[in-house]
Amino acid sequence: MDKLFQDQTDAAEAAANVAAASWDPTWYNVADQAVNAINFVHNSTGWSYGLSIVGVTCVIRVFMFPIFVRSQQNSSRMAHMQPEMQALRAKLESLGKNVDQETQIMYGLQMKALFEKYGCNPFRALLLPLFQMPVFTGMFFGLRKMPEYFGQELSNSGLFWFTDLTVPDPYYILSVGSAMTFLVTIELGKEQMMASNPRQGQMVVNIFRGMSLIMIPVISSFPACLNWYWLTNNCITMGQSMAFRNPTIRKQLGIWEPPKPVPGVKQADGIVESLQKAVSPQPSEADKITSHNEAVDAKKKMAAATKGRYRYKRSRKR
Repeated sequence: MDKLFQDQTDAAEAAANVAAASWDPTWYNVADQAVNAINFVHNSTGWSYGLSIVGVTCVIRVFMFPIFVRSQQNSSRMAHMQPEMQALRAKLESLGKNVDQETQIMYGLQMKALFEKYGCNPFRALLLPLFQMPVFTGMFFGLRKMPEYFGQELSNSGLFWFTDLTVPDPYYILSVGSAMTFLVTIELGKEQMMASNPRQGQMVVNIFRGMSLIMIPVISSFPACLNWYWLTNNCITMGQSMAFRNPTIRKQLGIWEPPKPVPGVKQADGIVESLQKAVSPQPSEADKITSHNEAVDAKKKMAAATKGRYRYKRSRKR
């Protein structure tokens, strides 16, 4: 029996060695380079693969931190510029569709001057996704393929309760933690998101809130190594968002404070308010008009009754 167990163990190790030996990364594949980076940290430091994933994630975030700061600087300035930009856009729209070329050029120059005044650029908003997306997808696909090539090493190189990184977390702590840290990050940044995009900000916030809940059953089937990376990355993002809310840190990094609420502009709803609106039926415009008219009639009747009582008291005194 012991010999059979030993033979099976040797066969499994041999298969793992063959898979590792067949690892043939390409220099242009970001996912392959993500795997190489994790293996490099693991082999050079002796850390477990769980710690190596944390180390690689932290190094990536350190290098990307200036891009995050630059993005926040641009977003904070865009938020302050929004009221003037909306007024300029409304003025142009009020002229109708048949606007001559000279007027369009004039408004275009005014818009350009507005961006120069606040020192921002709409294309800088694409800077962060442009750098972040290849890195994120590279880590995603790299960690998805790691159990196939390094399954033996990953199976006993995890942390805490998830010692096997090749299988999903049996307690769903990693997937739920990833979703909740993502949700907290959205809540921390919703004010600036609403200020930067007043028209669609609330819709975007609600979409991200929904994603944080929908993603739990989806990512729960992923291997623990992938969810561990997501949780680590989300925790760094959440901590960074908390730090960016500190006035002293914002001032040091050149990030403007959020603009004061503009009168008449709706502010972002909280989670409770959004859920109540989603569950409760929303009244139509006709219902709103009817309710308004009923309220006005009620006030008129109350005023008439009060006036009648006042006249009655005066007649009694006479």
